[in-house]
Amino acid sequence: MTLEEMLRLTGFKQVGGDQNAFGRGLLFGFPAEAATKKKTLTFICGVDAVPDSKQFKAIKQRLKGDECTKGKVTVTSTIPGDESSTGGNFFVITVTLGKDDPSPWYERAMCVVEAALREEGVVPPVQCPICERPGGDTLAYYDGRPAIVHMSCLRQWKDAQQERLELKKQNSGYVRGILGGLIGGIVGAIPALLAMVIFNILAALLFALIPMGIYFGWKLLGGKLSRVTTVFTIICALVLTLVVEVIFTWLYIRAESIPDFMLPEVIDWYLNPDIFMDILLWPLLQSLFFSALGIVCAWRMIIRTDQHELSDVQTVFDEAIPIDTISR
Repeated sequence: MTLEEMLRLTGFKQVGGDQNAFGRGLLFGFPAEAATKKKTLTFICGVDAVPDSKQFKAIKQRLKGDECTKGKVTVTSTIPGDESSTGGNFFVITVTLGKDDPSPWYERAMCVVEAALREEGVVPPVQCPICERPGGDTLAYYDGRPAIVHMSCLRQWKDAQQERLELKKQNSGYVRGILGGLIGGIVGAIPALLAMVIFNILAALLFALIPMGIYFGWKLLGGKLSRVTTVFTIICALVLTLVVEVIFTWLYIRAESIPDFMLPEVIDWYLNPDIFMDILLWPLLQSLFFSALGIVCAWRMIIRTDQHELSDVQTVFDEAIPIDTISR
């Protein structure tokens, strides 16, 4: 099904550019966004409170019990392809279209879904999520879900977010970011060191927390997000990983065999090619591997700079649709 066919079928309005266009409208009174992929039509519907598991189970049973929706329509709390989406104030309706024109049975199927939702007490939102007052005159994607908001509230929200980000831009710098990143990295390194020292296990997986701690420390102290953040995160994470390994090796040798073993002697071991290759290389490589995974995760958040957030805020406002311009 093409985008144009989906929009005709649902009565939604097109939102977004040509490469990522989708539909937005009202479905049974719920603010909803619709997208089509091959033979599947997916609705993401916003609610004030997500249905619980018992409600979903009952809705699924009702859909399975109707010949029109059995095997063709599902209602869940997870966006297909994004398992981390569970738990937001939304639910997802997935419709399998098949090869034939869905128009003859689509309306009937939607009536079954609407009845199932109504009977299980899943109702459209009644208040604007920004001001928490009843009503709304605009459809927008706010706080991770389609929502019905007041345009005046959305404009105030946009202005407030832009002011906040501009103020942060003026006040942010690299000194506080580096200090916060260093503190965060040290905090992130503590779990791995404690796990190895106290429980005597190779907790290489915990080394992924080091770059994550660096990122959150950098951001918490108001550091400017840029390429400098990425470079500092990489260097600091690798250095802290090595430091943790050196400290653990020192403490382990003191506890197991040589009580008066000194830290400089451990450093000499790491600088000795034979000892390093025979004893120290493999544990260090495992720790560096998981630290690198953490760097990748942190990098994916770092590239979402303040400028990206500012652009996202503007996009939410620009793509808002007045309710009186769409079919219900």
